[in-house]
Amino acid sequence: RRASSAAARSARAAAMAGIGEFDVLAFFKDEIKSDSAAIKINAVNRIELVASALGPAKTVSDLIPYLSQVMQEEPWCSDEEFLFTLSKQYSTLVLHCSGNESILIPPLEYLAAQEETVIRDQAIQSLCFIVERKSSLAPEHLVPTLHRLATKSDFFTARVSACALLPTAYRFANEDQKANLRKAYTALCVDDTPMVRRAAAHKMKDLMYWCEKTDIISDLITVYKQLSQEDTQDTIRVACVYTTLVMAFMFNQDENKQYTLSVIKDACEDRSWRVRLTVAKNFDQLCAALGPELVASKLLDCFVQILKDPEQEVRKEAVRVIEPCLQLSNPLTPEQLQTHILPQFQSLGLDSAQPVRAALAQVLGPVAKVLGRDVTQRQLLSLISDLMKDEFHDVRLNVVSHAGLICEVLSVDGLVHSLLHTIQNLIMDNHWRIRQSVVEQVPKLARLFGVEMFQSKLEVLFLSSLRDSVHSVRHAAIMHLKEIADAFGSQWTAEHMLPKLIEQYSQSAGYANRVTTLHTLPKVSGVMTTDQIEQFFVPLLVKATKDSVPNVRFCACRMIIWMLENQKFGPASVKTIKPVLMEMEHDSDIDVQYYALRALATVA
Repeated sequence: RRASSAAARSARAAAMAGIGEFDVLAFFKDEIKSDSAAIKINAVNRIELVASALGPAKTVSDLIPYLSQVMQEEPWCSDEEFLFTLSKQYSTLVLHCSGNESILIPPLEYLAAQEETVIRDQAIQSLCFIVERKSSLAPEHLVPTLHRLATKSDFFTARVSACALLPTAYRFANEDQKANLRKAYTALCVDDTPMVRRAAAHKMKDLMYWCEKTDIISDLITVYKQLSQEDTQDTIRVACVYTTLVMAFMFNQDENKQYTLSVIKDACEDRSWRVRLTVAKNFDQLCAALGPELVASKLLDCFVQILKDPEQEVRKEAVRVIEPCLQLSNPLTPEQLQTHILPQFQSLGLDSAQPVRAALAQVLGPVAKVLGRDVTQRQLLSLISDLMKDEFHDVRLNVVSHAGLICEVLSVDGLVHSLLHTIQNLIMDNHWRIRQSVVEQVPKLARLFGVEMFQSKLEVLFLSSLRDSVHSVRHAAIMHLKEIADAFGSQWTAEHMLPKLIEQYSQSAGYANRVTTLHTLPKVSGVMTTDQIEQFFVPLLVKATKDSVPNVRFCACRMIIWMLENQKFGPASVKTIKPVLMEMEHDSDIDVQYYALRALATVA
């Protein structure tokens, strides 16, 4: 746009200076009349540039009337791409009308009545943009435009556009106009044409948002109820669920009982799975809007039916929404979980649809946290164990992602003999994402179990993750090693863990494993003293600088740079390292030379 404005200023300056007799509007008209579609479309896309060059007066007196005339004449009136582009570009002219923005409304009204959907939609967008930019246009120009579109009987498309305009028109209309707008909307909701009723339903929630509660109850509740029972189009009933959400937040408990609750209950039992799916996806928002009393007395029974829905997508979303319901300001209580939802878990755990079981696995951790140790151990433990062994890896992955939380709820005593063996097996799972997820849970398990249990049950498996064939698993093990070192302290890390890491370096045949071992050093250095670093790290790093593989050598240089930058080396360590780096300046590999030079610069 800045480039266009600069070009426009140049064109005006040239004209004002008398350099040539270039007529911008004439040139634009020639391009519009071109036989080439590309030239015509490019010309329309440059309307703002033309308006900038002409100035506000000529834009209002010449350019916009010309465009209004052209789009109603052949061949332009039959060129859908031309009309669509023009619909889009009209909104850019609002900056060049200098107080005469109302001149843009009539041509956009014409375009909003076109048969092609994308032209109408773009015209509506442009109208809304213009009115939002200058809201004073709404009472005098947009509202009459809407009424004309809403009462056009020759073709339904104008009435569809009227539905789309209603929320914006109502928002900026005068108070004495709003009653007539509500009447117009009511008429559109009972229109004989299904497409008009559908368009009205889709805009209902947006219109309700700007309406006063008393106006909704007096003028709009009747059509809301009618559309919620629309027999022919399930998309209308879906739209009514979204409208219910808007209304439920506005209404108090008694009003919701009277007006919205029946619509929600009917939607839960709707013959269309799309309507039931919409309720399932938004159940947490419905709970937040209706409040804990109505949820407990009316909604939970409906929710249980959705959990048993014959359509797997509905069951999956119903299970998934349990977790958001536990995070509300008035969440589902442990008693409600036990009474209504927990009894469904056993059948859901055996569901034939893998996505349903995966969704169930995803919510078990948060549910266990709410229920507490005793109920989890009594009612969920066997289900958790079964899902950890599920044949589909997504199910196993979702359970494992909450393993730390579940273990925390159960405590060590309740967990050791039931889940730990399964977790040990999962760290060797065929799917690398599951192995990675188990590795990510190990620090929490380590803090929970303590040193002895970690060493006897998980340490060997965790160290094996550092040799995993998949880089992401190795990287996860490296990143979480720091948490384990922080949890167990300096002495344990130096005396127990570090010798095993160094031993793993010596035993590893593949260079990738040696690189992995080097990457663990910064992670454990935080709990170690300068003397311990000199004793354990420096010999290993010197050894790595002599490795036959260049990748290992420059990795060793990078670790040395990190240690120097973070002041982990004492004077003795620097004295040992510096000659080695000086030798590496002449290494056969250019990358090794580069990192050696960087390390030497850091030493200096």
